[in-house]
Amino acid sequence: MARLTIRVFYSCPLCGLVKTAVDVPARDEEDVRVWMEQTVRLTGEDHARRSPDCHPQRLHDLMITMTGLDRIGGATMQ
Repeated sequence: MARLTIRVFYSCPLCGLVKTAVDVPARDEEDVRVWMEQTVRLTGEDHARRSPDCHPQRLHDLMITMTGLDRIGGATMQ
């Protein structure tokens, strides 16, 4: 079965990406810190694909949808 995903957004003022969407695995039962580390890694990988010549120290404005969720990073509840 495919794992559910959620859409998060990030920005990079260095190369001009603003509110860039990336789908990441939704959080199941793992600790929120573990999920956040994975999400930060995946947004970094997405940035590297989109802007391979940009090498920021960090990305900015990570936005995680909370509407309709029962926990940070969880899949939208029906």
